[in-house]
Amino acid sequence: MCLSSATSEHFLIETKMQNFELSSIKYAVLCLQLWLTLLGVQSLQAQSREAIMQKLSPAVLRRIEQAKDSERLKVIVQIKRKSARVYHPEELLSARAIQRRMKMVRSGALPSVITEEDMPFDETDLQEVAKRGLKIRHTLKWLGAVSGEIQARDLPALVACDAVRAIDELPQHKKTDRSNLDDDPIFESLRAVPALELSRAQKSETGAIGTKLTQTNTIDYGQSLAQLVLCNIPEVHQLGITGRGVLIANFDAGFGNLTHEAFHTLRVVARYDFVANRSELGVHAHGTATMGVIAGYQSGRLIGVAYDAQYALARTEDARSETPVEEDNWAAAAQWADSLGADIITSSLGYLDFDPPFPPYRWQDMDGRTAISTRAAARAARLGIVVVNSAGNAGFVAAPANTLSAPADADSIISVGAVNSTGVRAPFSSVGLTADGRIKPDVMAAGVGVFTTGLATPSSYVVANGTSFSCPIVAGVAALLLSTNPALTPVQVRDILRQTASQSHAPNREMGWGIVNARAALERARQVSSVETSSKADKAFELYQNYPNPFNPTTVIAYQLPVASEVSLKVFDALGREVATLVRARQDAGRYSVPFSAATSRLASGIYFYRLQAGTFSETKKMLLVK
Repeated sequence: MCLSSATSEHFLIETKMQNFELSSIKYAVLCLQLWLTLLGVQSLQAQSREAIMQKLSPAVLRRIEQAKDSERLKVIVQIKRKSARVYHPEELLSARAIQRRMKMVRSGALPSVITEEDMPFDETDLQEVAKRGLKIRHTLKWLGAVSGEIQARDLPALVACDAVRAIDELPQHKKTDRSNLDDDPIFESLRAVPALELSRAQKSETGAIGTKLTQTNTIDYGQSLAQLVLCNIPEVHQLGITGRGVLIANFDAGFGNLTHEAFHTLRVVARYDFVANRSELGVHAHGTATMGVIAGYQSGRLIGVAYDAQYALARTEDARSETPVEEDNWAAAAQWADSLGADIITSSLGYLDFDPPFPPYRWQDMDGRTAISTRAAARAARLGIVVVNSAGNAGFVAAPANTLSAPADADSIISVGAVNSTGVRAPFSSVGLTADGRIKPDVMAAGVGVFTTGLATPSSYVVANGTSFSCPIVAGVAALLLSTNPALTPVQVRDILRQTASQSHAPNREMGWGIVNARAALERARQVSSVETSSKADKAFELYQNYPNPFNPTTVIAYQLPVASEVSLKVFDALGREVATLVRARQDAGRYSVPFSAATSRLASGIYFYRLQAGTFSETKKMLLVK
């Protein structure tokens, strides 16, 4: 039953609501309760009304009070069940993706090539939510959710659906007018380079940190020389290392002018527009510019950092000024890049401010686990993808606050700040620490006066400012390292770049470990053996998500100990009462898997928590028993 089809019933609700002087949330709750009553007993027979109400986030409750029946709401819907079918890796991933994930299994970072997060949703559940009016945008398996749009009048039916675990609103990020890129804090500035200026390609000038830039290379770098010399990239090119064999996924707002002269060697193996859900890409100057920095090749004009790599292009942001930005596009693109077998994601995008009525992310939310894109980036890194993201362009703020933009706060990824041609931090470059105390940005590269491809003509070039352009430089350096040693894990690539950067001895919240040194990083990457790669990649305590989840009646809980520790692993119910002690012993360093059976304790269906304590380390995760 659609509520709007019953005019008298709808009028009754409005009349009753006028008699209550309640807060907006209480008002919304009462609205929903009346809606649910009108849906009838049949819709509610499997669930109590109270249980249904708990599915809704406070943000959704607020919007119920504000929305008109016909208004379309954008939501994230947590789905209860993954498919019960047993899948083989070859059914979900390309051969290249399986190979990349295998090195993470060998390193101990992954329990198996595919995990519960990779499993498709139960198809019946997806059909059910679609019947209730949800138009699905993206299936976000990693997050256990789908994103989509639904009319406000259909929300009660969706809430009552047994397949739905929870509903939250999809935040819509604020975006400024892209027609004037010089005023755009996210997309920085692009200045067209006149033809006369192009004819004066750099042959010799003073470069960063007192270095003399000379064209003694076999490659003529033209006006891109300074931005590459700053990170010692030409020295690596001279060794014949140019990114061959590496697949890089670039996430941006669109890619135009791919017939540009500097793209004549560009190899694009896949492309997808996650805004429009089609294979034809939207066009934007920003993506054209970031591609030029990493992939361009035009002798005497522009040489990209990893011009011999292969590329997958993903449009994840709608650049039209009237359209809000949504993070689910980024998360969906990360899943896509993983399935293709991408080795690197370079993302010159960030999420911080929202369009009204959504409150912005606070600096405290930059904690590595809150934002949708942050969670997706962390998952991608765990699967073996080197994720490189711009730190942001919000400038300096006094500690303990930060100015980072998600997903730059994600752990295990490489967040990149910007310096000028003399190696000084650009005033706009965002600073850390993350809210949980980690140093960000990780490293720095040229982000002022970066020479790259333009959108106007097949031979136009621009000079760009922003961390959006230091990001693809560092992503390109990562490709050079992987081209040399494909066995490197994302954490190893990050650590090598940190350890060989300009201020590795004294990292800080403004410049991280300093300016990348590609030549020194290459030498370090060559020294890392396959044994070291597999045994030392992620030396940290870690508690993994149980599998399967939901479960009935048994599941397995896995964890990793980097050192011998006194270990306690316990299970609690939703009220915090201990229901089982699975481990209480001293254990050596290593990886452990512990089975848990709900039948032993005769537990009822519901949410349970398991907590690992090992020395000073403590972490708790949630699991769901469904009988």
